[in-house]
Amino acid sequence: MKIFDRYLTGQIIGSVIWSVSVISLMLVLGNAMRELLTVLMSHQLPLSYVLSIFGYLLPFSMIYSIPWGILVAVLLVFGKLSSDNELVAMRANGIGILRICVPVFVIALIFFGICLWINLYMAPIAQVQLKSAVFKLASQDPLALFGSDEVIDQFPNRRIYVGRKNGSTLEDLHIFELNAQQMPMRVVYARRGQLEVDKENERILLHIYDARYEERDNAAPNDLKRMRYGITMREGVMPISLQDLIQKATSNQRPNQLTLGQLRDAIEQQAGKEGVGLRTEMSKRFSNSMAVVTFILVGIPLAITAQRRETSVGIAMSLVVAFTYFIFIVITDNVKNNPHLHPEILIWFPNFLYLTLGGVLFYRLANR
Repeated sequence: MKIFDRYLTGQIIGSVIWSVSVISLMLVLGNAMRELLTVLMSHQLPLSYVLSIFGYLLPFSMIYSIPWGILVAVLLVFGKLSSDNELVAMRANGIGILRICVPVFVIALIFFGICLWINLYMAPIAQVQLKSAVFKLASQDPLALFGSDEVIDQFPNRRIYVGRKNGSTLEDLHIFELNAQQMPMRVVYARRGQLEVDKENERILLHIYDARYEERDNAAPNDLKRMRYGITMREGVMPISLQDLIQKATSNQRPNQLTLGQLRDAIEQQAGKEGVGLRTEMSKRFSNSMAVVTFILVGIPLAITAQRRETSVGIAMSLVVAFTYFIFIVITDNVKNNPHLHPEILIWFPNFLYLTLGGVLFYRLANR
């Protein structure tokens, strides 16, 4: 029996590594990286920045790829064992299906712990780092943030339109300086500009040339009659504080960017819709981690019943189960600010449904 345990463990772990790697790569490349590659071509981003984005996106993709990958592995391995009649031979020798599956349940508990760590700590930290990656790029190579015929909104209280990027020179600049109500208080039109990093004072210096600007009156910003037009300058410097960029990157964290401890503190401080949304986020993380156990419990009887060893059949079955599971999680997450629906409880419904289904199928299989 120990030989079979080692054999089954090796088969499951090998299939899990393969399936999780493939699914994670698909999720990263198929969704976020498609947009990043477009930015890469237009902004000429450094390779180190692109690789760091890959690293920050990977933990988020693993929230879904690990449960899905384990489901694929169980369907493939147990489908092969069933089609080769190995399970029939073992059960004919008095070994029950529950004993056969002990190594798989141990693996499930291990990956459940890994998923908890990713959901509660690793993924939120990666989300924060992804958000602050813009600051790191701005402090090292601010020119990489700018592209031709685009509006740059990474800098707080500023919107900068660049008509054309020609090497290190920015042409046809439109710079909007906003107040706290996001009203444009000053609009600067410059024929060209250049960027310089002032590391000593932690700021970026935007040198503008052949510029003119108009600005509203601070006392009466809505009074267009008091606007000043036609102010020109041959050369000027606009400082942009990197500290403001840091504050923008680290403030107003969304619920998915909070670790377990931060989420608990936020729940204690919030009430009403915000509190329900935070509690739903907490439930979603534990529910996503529980999907590992759920998928194994429902995957084993499905694989044995189907008795198919083809990879395509296993992947197709996993697509059906994973899609119906995660689509309900996504739908519930979209209504998390509606307390009347109790989304913090509703988000557990897929686990309850598939655990019940898996438990019934497994019970029938064990007593067959």
